[in-house]
Amino acid sequence: MTCTRTRRLAYALVGLLAGDSALLLYMLLNAFWARATLLAAHAGEPYAQAPEAIQLFTLYAPFSLVGWLLIGVPIVLLLPVRSVIRWPWPFVITLGGFLGPSAMLIILRMLGGGRIVFAGTGPLFISSILVSTVSFAVYVALLRKQLGGSS
Repeated sequence: MTCTRTRRLAYALVGLLAGDSALLLYMLLNAFWARATLLAAHAGEPYAQAPEAIQLFTLYAPFSLVGWLLIGVPIVLLLPVRSVIRWPWPFVITLGGFLGPSAMLIILRMLGGGRIVFAGTGPLFISSILVSTVSFAVYVALLRKQLGGSS
């Protein structure tokens, strides 16, 4: 059985949605943890944590889509499917972890007018690693399911 370009792009889009869902879950879990800490300390605004996490996610999600268009789509279209489904899982996870920061560097360079400014970008890189790792792993898992690759 073969896998068409359209199906590979659909699998990659499903992977992106899974990666963004993982990012939203991570942000909400951190918000609830911060909320509990603020409630215990009787400080700050504990009830504003979850809405702020959702607002932050709405800022991060478009950038993950741009990163997917800049890095994810070319990777999906250029890598041969038969070799991708044979890769061991540690390699898939590692490669997925490198794709996010690569996309982030391209986006930062575009936004910086040719320069890359790293000030305050730590959380962005962590988020890009999470999204790209989950996205690429889901993409490879869907390919393996369809084509019967090694698990």
